[in-house]
Amino acid sequence: MPSVISTDVLIVGAGVAGLWLNARLRRQGFSTVLVESASLGGGQSLKSQGIIHGGAKYALHGALSGASEA
Repeated sequence: MPSVISTDVLIVGAGVAGLWLNARLRRQGFSTVLVESASLGGGQSLKSQGIIHGGAKYALHGALSGASEA
């Protein structure tokens, strides 16, 4: 029997970006549903050898932006 799920945001993909977005949106009070067809962190996260940097690589003029927040 099909069920109905009500949510503010549907996130497709549970790699690093999807997990981060899910956590961030939930902290802001949104209801989220996260869907993934494989194991968590197994897609692009695995293909990049699991290397995650804090965003400092993309800083302009030595100033960090919101990209470094996690």
